[in-house]
Amino acid sequence: MDILTIVSIEVIIGAILIWLALIWKKKDQNIENKIDEFCEKHYKKIWIIFAIIIFITVIYKFGELPTYIGVDEAGMEYDSYCIANYGTDRYMNSYPLYLTNFGSGQSALCSYIAVIFIKILGPNIIAYRMPSLLIYLLGLIASYFLVSKAKDKKTALLFSFIIMTCPWNIMTARETLDCNLYAGMLMISLLFMNRAQKWYQYVIAGLMVGLTLYTYCLSWITIPIFLAVWLIYMLYLKKIKIRNIIIFGIPIAILAMPLIYFLLLNFGIVHNEQLGIFSVPILSDFRSQQIGISSIWKTGLESIQTIFLEKNTIYIAYIPLFLMGYIISIKDLIKSIKKKEYNLNAVIAITFTTILLGLLLTRIPTANKANALYPLILYFVTIALIEIFKKSKLMIIILLLLITTLFINFEYNYYTRYSYIPSNAWYDDDKLMKITNIIENTEGTENVNKHIMVTTAAPFIYTTLEKKISPEQFMNNKEEKVYMGAAREVTRVQNYYFYSLLYARNELKERELDEKDAIFVISKSLNDIVTYLEEKGYKRQEYSDVYILTNDAINLEI
Repeated sequence: MDILTIVSIEVIIGAILIWLALIWKKKDQNIENKIDEFCEKHYKKIWIIFAIIIFITVIYKFGELPTYIGVDEAGMEYDSYCIANYGTDRYMNSYPLYLTNFGSGQSALCSYIAVIFIKILGPNIIAYRMPSLLIYLLGLIASYFLVSKAKDKKTALLFSFIIMTCPWNIMTARETLDCNLYAGMLMISLLFMNRAQKWYQYVIAGLMVGLTLYTYCLSWITIPIFLAVWLIYMLYLKKIKIRNIIIFGIPIAILAMPLIYFLLLNFGIVHNEQLGIFSVPILSDFRSQQIGISSIWKTGLESIQTIFLEKNTIYIAYIPLFLMGYIISIKDLIKSIKKKEYNLNAVIAITFTTILLGLLLTRIPTANKANALYPLILYFVTIALIEIFKKSKLMIIILLLLITTLFINFEYNYYTRYSYIPSNAWYDDDKLMKITNIIENTEGTENVNKHIMVTTAAPFIYTTLEKKISPEQFMNNKEEKVYMGAAREVTRVQNYYFYSLLYARNELKERELDEKDAIFVISKSLNDIVTYLEEKGYKRQEYSDVYILTNDAINLEI
Protein backbone atom coordinates (compact mmCIF):
# COMPACT_ATOMS: atom_id res chain seq x y z
CA MET A 1 0.00 0.00 0.00
CA ASP A 2 1.65 3.25 -1.16
CA ILE A 3 1.32 6.64 0.47
CA LEU A 4 -1.12 7.93 -2.19
CA THR A 5 -3.47 5.04 -1.41
CA ILE A 6 -3.23 5.77 2.31
CA VAL A 7 -3.95 9.48 1.83
CA SER A 8 -6.84 8.66 -0.52
CA ILE A 9 -8.43 6.38 2.07
CA GLU A 10 -8.05 9.06 4.75
CA VAL A 11 -9.61 11.70 2.47
CA ILE A 12 -12.56 9.37 1.89
CA ILE A 13 -12.92 8.79 5.63
CA GLY A 14 -12.86 12.53 6.28
CA ALA A 15 -15.42 13.09 3.50
CA ILE A 16 -17.71 10.44 5.00
CA LEU A 17 -17.59 12.13 8.40
CA ILE A 18 -18.41 15.52 6.90
CA TRP A 19 -21.12 14.04 4.66
CA LEU A 20 -22.78 12.44 7.68
CA ALA A 21 -23.04 15.85 9.29
CA LEU A 22 -24.41 17.48 6.11
CA ILE A 23 -26.98 14.87 5.12
CA TRP A 24 -29.06 15.21 8.28
CA LYS A 25 -29.26 18.96 7.88
CA LYS A 26 -31.11 18.40 4.62
CA LYS A 27 -33.52 15.89 6.09
CA ASP A 28 -34.31 17.39 9.47
CA GLN A 29 -33.40 20.52 11.40
CA ASN A 30 -33.06 18.50 14.60
CA ILE A 31 -29.62 17.27 13.57
CA GLU A 32 -28.45 16.47 17.08
CA ASN A 33 -31.20 13.94 17.72
CA LYS A 34 -30.71 12.42 14.30
CA ILE A 35 -26.99 11.95 14.89
CA ASP A 36 -27.65 10.45 18.32
CA GLU A 37 -30.06 7.97 16.77
CA PHE A 38 -27.66 7.21 13.93
CA CYS A 39 -24.74 6.55 16.29
CA GLU A 40 -26.86 4.33 18.51
CA LYS A 41 -28.04 2.33 15.51
CA HIS A 42 -24.89 2.21 13.38
CA TYR A 43 -21.98 2.37 15.84
CA LYS A 44 -20.74 -1.04 14.71
CA LYS A 45 -20.52 0.16 11.10
CA ILE A 46 -18.71 3.29 12.24
CA TRP A 47 -16.20 1.07 14.03
CA ILE A 48 -15.49 -0.61 10.69
CA ILE A 49 -14.32 2.79 9.44
CA PHE A 50 -12.34 3.18 12.67
CA ALA A 51 -10.73 -0.23 12.08
CA ILE A 52 -9.46 1.07 8.72
CA ILE A 53 -7.99 4.12 10.47
CA ILE A 54 -6.36 1.91 13.10
CA PHE A 55 -4.86 -0.29 10.38
CA ILE A 56 -3.43 2.71 8.54
CA THR A 57 -2.10 4.48 11.62
CA VAL A 58 -0.59 1.77 13.79
CA ILE A 59 -0.75 -1.67 12.14
CA TYR A 60 0.44 -1.02 8.58
CA LYS A 61 4.22 -1.57 8.53
CA PHE A 62 4.24 -2.20 12.27
CA GLY A 63 7.74 -3.26 13.26
CA GLU A 64 9.21 -1.57 10.18
CA LEU A 65 8.34 2.01 11.13
CA PRO A 66 9.87 3.81 12.83
CA THR A 67 13.12 2.51 11.40
CA TYR A 68 15.17 3.67 14.36
CA ILE A 69 15.19 2.23 17.88
CA GLY A 70 15.52 4.38 20.99
CA VAL A 71 18.30 3.54 23.42
CA ASP A 72 15.86 2.84 26.28
CA GLU A 73 13.72 0.82 23.90
CA ALA A 74 16.76 -1.27 22.94
CA GLY A 75 17.63 -1.75 26.62
CA MET A 76 14.12 -3.00 27.38
CA GLU A 77 14.19 -5.28 24.35
CA TYR A 78 17.48 -6.90 25.34
CA ASP A 79 16.31 -7.40 28.93
CA SER A 80 13.06 -8.92 27.61
CA TYR A 81 15.05 -11.30 25.40
CA CYS A 82 17.20 -12.33 28.37
CA ILE A 83 14.22 -12.87 30.67
CA ALA A 84 12.36 -14.86 28.02
CA ASN A 85 15.29 -17.19 27.37
CA TYR A 86 17.31 -17.24 30.61
CA GLY A 87 15.00 -15.99 33.38
CA THR A 88 17.23 -13.02 34.20
CA ASP A 89 17.83 -9.53 32.89
CA ARG A 90 21.16 -8.71 31.25
CA TYR A 91 22.76 -8.20 34.69
CA MET A 92 21.69 -11.73 35.72
CA ASN A 93 18.99 -10.51 38.13
CA SER A 94 16.33 -13.21 38.20
CA TYR A 95 12.85 -12.02 37.19
CA PRO A 96 13.42 -8.41 38.26
CA LEU A 97 10.43 -6.48 39.61
CA TYR A 98 12.07 -3.32 38.33
CA LEU A 99 14.69 -3.20 35.58
CA THR A 100 18.13 -1.67 36.09
CA ASN A 101 18.57 -0.77 32.40
CA PHE A 102 21.40 1.82 32.23
CA GLY A 103 21.45 2.48 35.97
CA SER A 104 18.49 4.80 36.48
CA GLY A 105 15.89 2.05 36.17
CA GLN A 106 12.94 1.10 34.01
CA SER A 107 9.46 -0.18 34.88
CA ALA A 108 8.89 -3.86 34.27
CA LEU A 109 5.37 -4.37 32.88
CA CYS A 110 6.36 -3.51 29.32
CA SER A 111 9.23 -6.00 29.43
CA TYR A 112 7.12 -8.87 30.75
CA ILE A 113 4.44 -8.31 28.11
CA ALA A 114 7.24 -8.39 25.51
CA VAL A 115 8.43 -11.69 27.02
CA ILE A 116 5.04 -13.24 26.20
CA PHE A 117 5.27 -12.15 22.58
CA ILE A 118 8.90 -13.25 22.31
CA LYS A 119 7.77 -16.72 23.38
CA ILE A 120 5.06 -16.66 20.67
CA LEU A 121 6.76 -14.80 17.80
CA GLY A 122 10.44 -15.21 18.60
CA PRO A 123 12.93 -12.41 19.39
CA ASN A 124 12.17 -9.84 16.71
CA ILE A 125 11.15 -6.21 16.47
CA ILE A 126 7.43 -7.01 16.18
CA ALA A 127 7.49 -9.00 19.42
CA TYR A 128 9.53 -6.29 21.15
CA ARG A 129 7.09 -3.55 20.15
CA MET A 130 3.84 -5.45 20.73
CA PRO A 131 3.36 -4.20 24.33
CA SER A 132 2.85 -0.64 23.09
CA LEU A 133 0.40 -1.67 20.38
CA LEU A 134 -1.53 -4.00 22.69
CA ILE A 135 -1.97 -1.49 25.51
CA TYR A 136 -2.81 1.29 23.04
CA LEU A 137 -5.59 -0.80 21.49
CA LEU A 138 -6.93 -1.94 24.87
CA GLY A 139 -6.78 1.64 26.13
CA LEU A 140 -8.68 2.85 23.06
CA ILE A 141 -11.40 0.24 23.57
CA ALA A 142 -11.57 1.06 27.28
CA SER A 143 -11.91 4.78 26.46
CA TYR A 144 -14.83 4.05 24.15
CA PHE A 145 -16.71 1.90 26.66
CA LEU A 146 -16.00 4.31 29.53
CA VAL A 147 -17.63 7.22 27.69
CA SER A 148 -20.32 5.14 25.97
CA LYS A 149 -21.59 3.83 29.32
CA ALA A 150 -21.41 7.15 31.19
CA LYS A 151 -22.58 9.41 28.34
CA ASP A 152 -23.66 8.28 24.87
CA LYS A 153 -22.31 6.58 21.78
CA LYS A 154 -21.97 9.84 19.85
CA THR A 155 -19.51 11.24 22.40
CA ALA A 156 -17.75 7.88 22.73
CA LEU A 157 -17.29 7.56 18.97
CA LEU A 158 -15.99 11.11 18.64
CA PHE A 159 -13.59 10.54 21.56
CA SER A 160 -12.32 7.35 19.91
CA PHE A 161 -11.79 9.19 16.61
CA ILE A 162 -9.88 11.98 18.35
CA ILE A 163 -7.65 9.41 20.11
CA MET A 164 -6.83 7.35 17.02
CA THR A 165 -5.99 10.41 14.90
CA CYS A 166 -3.76 12.03 17.51
CA PRO A 167 -0.05 12.13 16.51
CA TRP A 168 1.17 11.18 19.99
CA ASN A 169 -0.90 8.00 20.13
CA ILE A 170 0.09 6.94 16.62
CA MET A 171 3.80 7.33 17.33
CA THR A 172 3.86 5.75 20.80
CA ALA A 173 1.81 2.74 19.66
CA ARG A 174 4.61 1.89 17.21
CA GLU A 175 7.66 2.10 19.51
CA THR A 176 8.20 0.68 22.94
CA LEU A 177 8.97 2.75 26.00
CA ASP A 178 7.89 1.47 29.39
CA CYS A 179 6.38 4.82 30.41
CA ASN A 180 4.07 5.02 27.40
CA LEU A 181 1.98 2.14 28.73
CA TYR A 182 0.82 4.41 31.55
CA ALA A 183 -1.75 6.22 29.35
CA GLY A 184 -3.50 3.07 28.13
CA MET A 185 -3.44 1.36 31.53
CA LEU A 186 -4.86 4.51 33.16
CA MET A 187 -7.87 4.47 30.82
CA ILE A 188 -8.36 0.74 31.43
CA SER A 189 -8.24 1.38 35.18
CA LEU A 190 -10.74 4.24 34.91
CA LEU A 191 -13.15 2.00 33.00
CA PHE A 192 -13.12 -0.71 35.68
CA MET A 193 -13.16 1.79 38.55
CA ASN A 194 -16.15 3.70 37.24
CA ARG A 195 -18.17 0.60 36.35
CA ALA A 196 -17.44 -1.37 39.52
CA GLN A 197 -20.50 -2.26 41.61
CA LYS A 198 -20.03 -5.84 42.76
CA TRP A 199 -17.15 -6.99 44.95
CA TYR A 200 -15.32 -8.91 42.21
CA GLN A 201 -15.50 -5.84 39.94
CA TYR A 202 -13.67 -3.86 42.61
CA VAL A 203 -11.06 -6.61 42.76
CA ILE A 204 -10.53 -6.35 38.99
CA ALA A 205 -10.38 -2.56 39.20
CA GLY A 206 -7.79 -2.83 41.97
CA LEU A 207 -5.71 -5.24 39.90
CA MET A 208 -5.74 -2.84 36.95
CA VAL A 209 -4.63 0.06 39.13
CA GLY A 210 -1.95 -2.12 40.73
CA LEU A 211 -0.60 -3.17 37.33
CA THR A 212 -0.58 0.49 36.25
CA LEU A 213 2.03 1.10 38.96
CA TYR A 214 4.37 -1.15 36.95
CA THR A 215 4.11 1.02 33.82
CA TYR A 216 6.04 4.07 35.02
CA CYS A 217 7.65 5.21 38.25
CA LEU A 218 5.88 8.61 38.16
CA SER A 219 2.62 6.71 38.61
CA TRP A 220 3.83 6.04 42.17
CA ILE A 221 3.32 9.74 42.84
CA THR A 222 0.35 10.54 40.63
CA ILE A 223 -1.84 7.48 41.24
CA PRO A 224 -1.99 7.87 45.07
CA ILE A 225 -2.89 11.58 44.73
CA PHE A 226 -5.60 10.75 42.18
CA LEU A 227 -7.00 7.84 44.21
CA ALA A 228 -7.20 9.95 47.38
CA VAL A 229 -9.26 12.67 45.65
CA TRP A 230 -11.36 10.20 43.64
CA LEU A 231 -12.27 8.20 46.76
CA ILE A 232 -13.24 11.37 48.63
CA TYR A 233 -15.44 12.38 45.68
CA MET A 234 -17.08 8.93 45.43
CA LEU A 235 -17.63 8.72 49.20
CA TYR A 236 -19.18 12.18 49.21
CA LEU A 237 -21.60 11.10 46.47
CA LYS A 238 -22.22 7.83 48.33
CA LYS A 239 -21.20 5.95 45.21
CA ILE A 240 -18.80 3.67 47.07
CA LYS A 241 -18.83 2.01 50.48
CA ILE A 242 -15.97 1.55 52.92
CA ARG A 243 -16.21 -2.21 52.43
CA ASN A 244 -15.71 -1.78 48.68
CA ILE A 245 -12.79 0.57 49.23
CA ILE A 246 -11.09 -2.15 51.26
CA ILE A 247 -11.81 -4.76 48.57
CA PHE A 248 -10.53 -2.33 45.92
CA GLY A 249 -7.45 -1.48 47.96
CA ILE A 250 -6.27 -5.04 48.73
CA PRO A 251 -4.98 -5.94 45.21
CA ILE A 252 -3.47 -2.45 44.88
CA ALA A 253 -1.62 -2.90 48.17
CA ILE A 254 -0.41 -6.40 47.26
CA LEU A 255 0.94 -5.24 43.91
CA ALA A 256 2.40 -2.07 45.40
CA MET A 257 4.35 -3.86 48.17
CA PRO A 258 7.28 -5.00 45.96
CA LEU A 259 7.62 -1.44 44.64
CA ILE A 260 7.58 -0.05 48.18
CA TYR A 261 10.27 -2.57 49.05
CA PHE A 262 12.25 -1.38 46.01
CA LEU A 263 12.11 2.19 47.35
CA LEU A 264 13.13 1.09 50.85
CA LEU A 265 16.04 -0.87 49.36
CA ASN A 266 17.30 2.09 47.38
CA PHE A 267 16.97 4.39 50.39
CA GLY A 268 19.14 1.94 52.34
CA ILE A 269 16.41 0.99 54.84
CA VAL A 270 16.33 -2.70 53.81
CA HIS A 271 19.15 -4.69 52.24
CA ASN A 272 17.94 -7.99 50.76
CA GLU A 273 17.88 -7.82 46.95
CA GLN A 274 16.09 -11.13 46.46
CA LEU A 275 12.40 -11.88 47.16
CA GLY A 276 12.05 -15.57 46.33
CA ILE A 277 12.61 -15.98 42.60
CA PHE A 278 12.20 -12.23 42.08
CA SER A 279 15.03 -9.73 42.33
CA VAL A 280 14.89 -6.08 43.36
CA PRO A 281 17.78 -3.97 42.05
CA ILE A 282 19.78 -1.22 43.71
CA LEU A 283 20.13 1.54 41.12
CA SER A 284 23.39 3.36 40.57
CA ASP A 285 21.42 6.47 39.58
CA PHE A 286 18.44 6.64 41.94
CA ARG A 287 16.67 9.87 41.01
CA SER A 288 14.47 10.48 44.02
CA GLN A 289 16.14 13.85 44.61
CA GLN A 290 14.57 15.12 41.37
CA ILE A 291 11.12 15.08 42.97
CA GLY A 292 9.97 17.92 45.19
CA ILE A 293 7.28 20.57 45.59
CA SER A 294 9.78 23.24 44.57
CA SER A 295 9.69 21.83 41.03
CA ILE A 296 6.21 23.29 40.56
CA TRP A 297 7.50 26.86 40.45
CA LYS A 298 11.04 26.08 39.27
CA THR A 299 10.20 24.00 36.19
CA GLY A 300 6.39 23.97 36.12
CA LEU A 301 6.03 26.40 33.21
CA GLU A 302 8.69 24.56 31.22
CA SER A 303 6.90 21.27 31.88
CA ILE A 304 3.51 22.64 30.77
CA GLN A 305 5.08 23.98 27.58
CA THR A 306 6.56 20.53 26.92
CA ILE A 307 3.21 18.82 27.49
CA PHE A 308 1.22 21.04 25.15
CA LEU A 309 3.76 22.36 22.65
CA GLU A 310 6.24 19.55 22.02
CA LYS A 311 6.19 18.56 18.36
CA ASN A 312 3.95 15.65 17.30
CA THR A 313 2.03 15.35 20.55
CA ILE A 314 -1.34 17.03 19.96
CA TYR A 315 -2.41 19.42 17.23
CA ILE A 316 -1.92 23.05 18.25
CA ALA A 317 -5.55 23.66 17.26
CA TYR A 318 -6.56 21.40 20.16
CA ILE A 319 -5.22 23.75 22.83
CA PRO A 320 -8.19 26.19 22.86
CA LEU A 321 -10.56 23.22 22.60
CA PHE A 322 -8.82 21.58 25.57
CA LEU A 323 -9.18 24.76 27.64
CA MET A 324 -12.85 25.00 26.75
CA GLY A 325 -13.51 21.35 27.58
CA TYR A 326 -11.55 21.56 30.83
CA ILE A 327 -13.51 24.61 31.99
CA ILE A 328 -16.78 22.85 31.13
CA SER A 329 -15.65 19.79 33.12
CA ILE A 330 -14.59 21.87 36.14
CA LYS A 331 -18.04 23.50 36.12
CA ASP A 332 -19.59 20.02 35.94
CA LEU A 333 -17.42 18.97 38.88
CA ILE A 334 -18.75 21.86 40.95
CA LYS A 335 -22.34 21.03 39.93
CA SER A 336 -21.73 17.36 40.68
CA ILE A 337 -20.56 18.21 44.20
CA LYS A 338 -23.46 20.58 44.83
CA LYS A 339 -26.12 18.17 43.55
CA LYS A 340 -24.31 15.04 44.77
CA GLU A 341 -24.70 13.49 41.31
CA TYR A 342 -22.04 11.45 39.56
CA ASN A 343 -20.64 12.98 36.36
CA LEU A 344 -17.91 11.55 34.11
CA ASN A 345 -16.72 15.05 33.22
CA ALA A 346 -16.09 15.60 36.94
CA VAL A 347 -14.14 12.33 37.24
CA ILE A 348 -11.93 13.17 34.24
CA ALA A 349 -11.37 16.68 35.61
CA ILE A 350 -10.25 15.14 38.93
CA THR A 351 -8.02 12.65 37.12
CA PHE A 352 -6.33 15.24 34.92
CA THR A 353 -5.83 17.82 37.68
CA THR A 354 -4.39 15.40 40.23
CA ILE A 355 -2.09 13.66 37.75
CA LEU A 356 -0.87 16.99 36.37
CA LEU A 357 -0.08 18.25 39.87
CA GLY A 358 1.74 15.01 40.65
CA LEU A 359 3.78 15.24 37.45
CA LEU A 360 4.74 18.86 38.14
CA LEU A 361 6.53 17.69 41.29
CA THR A 362 9.32 16.77 38.91
CA ARG A 363 10.62 18.32 35.71
CA ILE A 364 8.96 17.12 32.51
CA PRO A 365 11.67 17.51 29.82
CA THR A 366 9.94 15.26 27.26
CA ALA A 367 6.34 14.38 26.51
CA ASN A 368 6.98 10.71 27.37
CA LYS A 369 6.99 11.60 31.05
CA ALA A 370 3.51 13.15 30.74
CA ASN A 371 1.97 10.53 28.45
CA ALA A 372 -0.87 9.71 30.89
CA LEU A 373 -2.29 13.20 30.34
CA TYR A 374 -2.90 12.88 26.61
CA PRO A 375 -6.08 10.74 26.59
CA LEU A 376 -7.47 13.08 29.27
CA ILE A 377 -6.58 16.16 27.22
CA LEU A 378 -8.28 14.56 24.21
CA TYR A 379 -11.36 13.90 26.31
CA PHE A 380 -11.65 17.62 27.04
CA VAL A 381 -11.22 18.32 23.32
CA THR A 382 -14.13 15.95 22.66
CA ILE A 383 -16.33 17.67 25.27
CA ALA A 384 -15.59 21.04 23.66
CA LEU A 385 -16.49 19.71 20.20
CA ILE A 386 -19.79 18.31 21.51
CA GLU A 387 -20.60 21.67 23.09
CA ILE A 388 -19.75 23.53 19.87
CA PHE A 389 -21.93 21.09 17.92
CA LYS A 390 -24.92 22.04 20.08
CA LYS A 391 -24.48 25.70 19.21
CA SER A 392 -23.24 25.66 15.60
CA LYS A 393 -23.61 22.80 13.13
CA LEU A 394 -21.51 24.67 10.55
CA MET A 395 -18.64 25.15 13.02
CA ILE A 396 -18.48 21.45 13.87
CA ILE A 397 -18.26 20.62 10.14
CA ILE A 398 -15.37 23.07 9.82
CA LEU A 399 -13.63 21.61 12.87
CA LEU A 400 -14.05 18.03 11.65
CA LEU A 401 -12.59 19.08 8.32
CA LEU A 402 -9.68 20.77 10.11
CA ILE A 403 -8.98 17.70 12.27
CA THR A 404 -9.11 15.40 9.25
CA THR A 405 -6.76 17.68 7.31
CA LEU A 406 -4.29 17.83 10.21
CA PHE A 407 -4.48 14.06 10.53
CA ILE A 408 -3.82 13.47 6.84
CA ASN A 409 -0.90 15.90 6.91
CA PHE A 410 0.64 14.18 9.93
CA GLU A 411 0.18 10.71 8.45
CA TYR A 412 1.78 11.74 5.19
CA ASN A 413 4.77 13.20 7.03
CA TYR A 414 5.00 10.19 9.34
CA TYR A 415 5.22 7.70 6.47
CA THR A 416 7.61 9.84 4.45
CA ARG A 417 9.74 11.56 7.06
CA TYR A 418 9.05 11.32 10.79
CA SER A 419 9.45 7.54 11.07
CA TYR A 420 12.77 7.59 9.20
CA ILE A 421 14.45 10.53 10.92
CA PRO A 422 15.23 10.03 14.62
CA SER A 423 13.81 12.75 16.84
CA ASN A 424 17.09 12.78 18.76
CA ALA A 425 20.05 11.11 17.05
CA TRP A 426 21.88 10.83 20.38
CA TYR A 427 19.18 8.57 21.84
CA ASP A 428 17.99 6.82 18.66
CA ASP A 429 19.79 4.49 16.30
CA ASP A 430 18.74 3.17 12.90
CA LYS A 431 22.08 1.84 11.71
CA LEU A 432 24.21 0.13 14.37
CA MET A 433 22.10 -3.03 14.58
CA LYS A 434 22.17 -3.31 10.79
CA ILE A 435 25.92 -2.78 10.73
CA THR A 436 26.36 -5.43 13.43
CA ASN A 437 24.25 -7.82 11.37
CA ILE A 438 26.41 -7.17 8.28
CA ILE A 439 29.60 -7.74 10.25
CA GLU A 440 28.37 -10.90 11.95
CA ASN A 441 27.25 -12.40 8.64
CA THR A 442 30.50 -11.69 6.84
CA GLU A 443 33.02 -14.53 6.65
CA GLY A 444 36.27 -14.03 8.54
CA THR A 445 35.01 -11.44 11.05
CA GLU A 446 34.31 -13.71 14.03
CA ASN A 447 37.68 -13.27 15.74
CA VAL A 448 38.37 -9.78 14.49
CA ASN A 449 38.18 -6.84 16.91
CA LYS A 450 35.51 -4.28 16.11
CA HIS A 451 35.93 -0.66 17.23
CA ILE A 452 32.75 1.44 17.44
CA MET A 453 32.93 5.25 17.62
CA VAL A 454 29.46 6.64 16.88
CA THR A 455 27.25 9.50 18.03
CA THR A 456 24.78 7.26 19.84
CA ALA A 457 24.12 6.90 23.54
CA ALA A 458 25.14 3.45 24.87
CA PRO A 459 26.03 1.96 21.46
CA PHE A 460 26.87 -1.38 23.08
CA ILE A 461 23.17 -2.12 23.66
CA TYR A 462 22.41 -2.19 19.92
CA THR A 463 25.27 -4.56 19.15
CA THR A 464 24.39 -6.77 22.13
CA LEU A 465 20.72 -6.87 21.15
CA GLU A 466 21.55 -7.79 17.56
CA LYS A 467 24.03 -10.50 18.62
CA LYS A 468 21.55 -11.85 21.20
CA ILE A 469 24.24 -12.99 23.59
CA SER A 470 23.27 -14.55 26.89
CA PRO A 471 23.33 -12.57 30.17
CA GLU A 472 26.23 -14.73 31.35
CA GLN A 473 28.24 -13.94 28.22
CA PHE A 474 27.38 -10.26 28.60
CA MET A 475 28.49 -10.07 32.24
CA ASN A 476 31.64 -12.16 31.74
CA ASN A 477 32.78 -10.47 28.54
CA LYS A 478 32.27 -6.77 29.18
CA GLU A 479 34.38 -3.92 30.45
CA GLU A 480 33.18 -0.65 31.94
CA LYS A 481 34.71 2.76 32.43
CA VAL A 482 33.66 5.72 34.55
CA TYR A 483 33.49 9.03 32.69
CA MET A 484 33.42 12.49 34.27
CA GLY A 485 33.63 10.90 37.71
CA ALA A 486 30.08 9.53 37.57
CA ALA A 487 28.69 8.16 34.32
CA ARG A 488 29.55 4.50 33.84
CA GLU A 489 29.69 3.23 30.27
CA VAL A 490 30.26 -0.22 28.81
CA THR A 491 33.41 0.01 26.72
CA ARG A 492 33.72 -3.63 25.59
CA VAL A 493 31.42 -6.58 24.98
CA GLN A 494 33.27 -9.64 23.71
CA ASN A 495 35.46 -8.35 20.87
CA TYR A 496 33.42 -5.18 20.26
CA TYR A 497 35.07 -2.04 21.67
CA PHE A 498 32.99 1.10 22.27
CA TYR A 499 34.45 4.60 22.59
CA SER A 500 33.06 7.79 24.01
CA LEU A 501 33.39 10.34 21.20
CA LEU A 502 34.67 12.93 23.66
CA TYR A 503 37.62 10.70 24.53
CA ALA A 504 37.87 8.53 21.38
CA ARG A 505 41.20 9.94 20.17
CA ASN A 506 42.96 9.51 23.51
CA GLU A 507 41.52 6.05 24.11
CA LEU A 508 42.60 4.91 20.70
CA LYS A 509 46.14 6.08 21.43
CA GLU A 510 46.07 4.40 24.85
CA ARG A 511 45.43 1.08 23.17
CA GLU A 512 48.42 1.70 20.87
CA LEU A 513 46.43 0.29 18.05
CA ASP A 514 48.56 -1.65 15.58
CA GLU A 515 46.06 -4.33 14.56
CA LYS A 516 46.32 -5.49 10.98
CA ASP A 517 42.89 -7.11 11.05
CA ALA A 518 40.19 -4.96 12.62
CA ILE A 519 36.90 -3.30 11.73
CA PHE A 520 36.16 0.31 12.58
CA VAL A 521 32.74 1.98 12.62
CA ILE A 522 33.46 5.69 12.97
CA SER A 523 31.34 8.82 13.02
CA LYS A 524 32.05 11.19 10.16
CA SER A 525 32.85 13.87 12.73
CA LEU A 526 36.10 12.03 13.58
CA ASN A 527 37.80 12.77 10.27
CA ASP A 528 41.29 12.77 11.74
CA ILE A 529 40.90 9.18 12.98
CA VAL A 530 39.53 8.11 9.59
CA THR A 531 42.54 9.73 7.86
CA TYR A 532 44.92 8.09 10.33
CA LEU A 533 43.46 4.64 9.61
CA GLU A 534 43.50 5.18 5.86
CA GLU A 535 47.20 6.00 6.14
CA LYS A 536 47.66 2.64 7.86
CA GLY A 537 46.12 0.89 4.85
CA TYR A 538 42.45 0.61 5.80
CA LYS A 539 39.83 1.24 3.15
CA ARG A 540 36.62 3.03 4.00
CA GLN A 541 33.00 2.52 3.02
CA GLU A 542 30.16 4.93 3.75
CA TYR A 543 27.01 3.85 5.58
CA SER A 544 24.48 6.44 6.72
CA ASP A 545 26.38 8.98 8.87
CA VAL A 546 29.39 6.74 9.60
CA TYR A 547 32.43 5.28 7.84
CA ILE A 548 33.23 1.58 8.07
CA LEU A 549 36.93 0.83 7.65
CA THR A 550 38.44 -2.59 6.98
CA ASN A 551 41.59 -4.00 5.40
CA ASP A 552 41.72 -5.92 2.15
CA ALA A 553 41.25 -9.27 3.89
CA ILE A 554 37.70 -8.38 4.97
CA ASN A 555 35.02 -7.67 2.39
CA LEU A 556 31.89 -6.20 3.93
CA GLU A 557 28.97 -5.99 1.51
CA ILE A 558 27.30 -2.73 2.53
